[in-house]
Amino acid sequence: MPSSLTLPTRRLTPGFWNAFGHSYFMTTVGTLYQTGRLDADFRSALDIEHTNWRNRCVTGSQLVQQGRSQGGHARVLQEVLKSQRTAPYAGEGGAAIFCWGINDIGFSGNSSTIRASFKNAYRMAISRWRASSIKEDSDSSIVWGTGWVSAGGTQDFTSGTTIRNASATTNASGTITLPSDYNGQTIALCFVGAGGAFGGDITFSGTASFTGTFGTVTTDNGMTAGTHCPIVIRKKGVAADAGKTIIMTVSRVSASGAVGFDCWWIEADNPPPVIVCNIARLTTAGYAGYPTWSSSQAGADTDVANFNSDIASVVGEFDSMVQIADIDTALNKGVPPTGAPAGVTTLLASDGVHPNEYGAARCVDAIVTAVNLLTPATTLGDTSQMQVDSPQAGNSRLARVSQQVYLPEIRATSTVNFGTAPLVSGTLTAIPLIVTEGRERWIMLQCQVTTAPGTAWNIRWGVYDDVGWTGYPQNLLTEPTSGGALSTGTTTGLKTSAINLPLDPGLYWIVFKIDNTGSGGALCTGVGPSPYVPASLWTGTTAPTDAGWTITGQGTGALPTTFPAGAVTIGNIPLVGVKVN
Repeated sequence: MPSSLTLPTRRLTPGFWNAFGHSYFMTTVGTLYQTGRLDADFRSALDIEHTNWRNRCVTGSQLVQQGRSQGGHARVLQEVLKSQRTAPYAGEGGAAIFCWGINDIGFSGNSSTIRASFKNAYRMAISRWRASSIKEDSDSSIVWGTGWVSAGGTQDFTSGTTIRNASATTNASGTITLPSDYNGQTIALCFVGAGGAFGGDITFSGTASFTGTFGTVTTDNGMTAGTHCPIVIRKKGVAADAGKTIIMTVSRVSASGAVGFDCWWIEADNPPPVIVCNIARLTTAGYAGYPTWSSSQAGADTDVANFNSDIASVVGEFDSMVQIADIDTALNKGVPPTGAPAGVTTLLASDGVHPNEYGAARCVDAIVTAVNLLTPATTLGDTSQMQVDSPQAGNSRLARVSQQVYLPEIRATSTVNFGTAPLVSGTLTAIPLIVTEGRERWIMLQCQVTTAPGTAWNIRWGVYDDVGWTGYPQNLLTEPTSGGALSTGTTTGLKTSAINLPLDPGLYWIVFKIDNTGSGGALCTGVGPSPYVPASLWTGTTAPTDAGWTITGQGTGALPTTFPAGAVTIGNIPLVGVKVN
């Protein structure tokens, strides 16, 4: 018998996860319920509760596609927000899984431009997740020459709400000063890549040791005309670079264009885990559903292999805390592994694209294998990288907006005439609903007209997410009235729109808009207060009745893809119900 026994070290696995990508982690095309989907199996495999899981995937998303609500690079830039911390530059947010690619090739194509944009966007996504401190273009760490001009309204393809544009080379230098407590972490600079004539060249100088290694960055060959994609360059410095400078100088501007700068960040000393799923080859039926391969599928597998090579190339730029999950081999074009039971004839749904329950399980095996390959790359220890600071929550959750007041939940109904505030044309009203069950699916929106109008009202409505539990609507998930407003007619009773929306547990918002108020009539409304909406101040014995958010002046037409900022709380809200399957 040995005199002593050394037990093997227990392998740490991250306890908080975030997912970005397409429908493999969202919707129920391949599986009967969302509880049989890839992400559900993954949570079960690692014992991750919903309170330690944030799913930002969007069905059909492309990494190269702009638009925050579309689930591509803008979703990362807008929703991966880090503290403006000083040293120590620690990581936060938990671990991340990224899964993009098949829609990028299938819808945007396989050109060299798309491949370059795909690589640039993936480099940004991985680096951004590893960021510790993010500095927007307006940050005091940057001094801009007069040739750089602030441009707003860019949140559908950039980090904040503004960028800096230089439309000429005159006075077009920007100087970043590294913090005095900088200790050699990796620096990432994020420019706005664009298609067509928009863009140019940037050269670098300054006193930081690595400025001479940047070379020239060109921003006018990223994506197709009229669209944008991030271009990120990363360099690791040394401690002696503290307080030194990086000078960015525009040396060329395209005709009728401008060079755009978005932001910069410092990657963490303890970068958190990142798993990147590669792209799975499809069946003939699967490829046929995409315009890139609709006429010929001979080169489809080759296209996937090329993009997977691009993914491997980008991942190879990072350390061992970034790993590839080989879901392509796991799915094997839907062919079950040797020895599978006779009844298991495919790993894909009938569409040839989405994993069924068995395919999802095989993908999870590949992801778990990748998780087990994660290797802390610093001397700070396993826990500092595998269990980075993350926004964990309790099982019972209430959204809270900073510096706001909340009251216990009560419910009442009343009637409010259309044509009086807040139910006027161009007004959005957001109503909170909580989902707590893993198999919930909404199949209908409904409201009730209690007094018939003389002239019909036209209404729009849809569902927005709130993945981060911010207490404010975020991205549009579905709008059944996007193709045309719903007319209430001139009768009383329920007014409905069919939807088909499987939902994970979380906070959601039904948003209701009036395109025109018709004449007369009344709608059944709800009265707060709601525990998910901050209460306005009150005097005397009159209690607030805040039950939703409202914002005016939004015009007619389809709902915005991202809920606009600037809404205020409101008491009377349209009483909108959801029918659950």
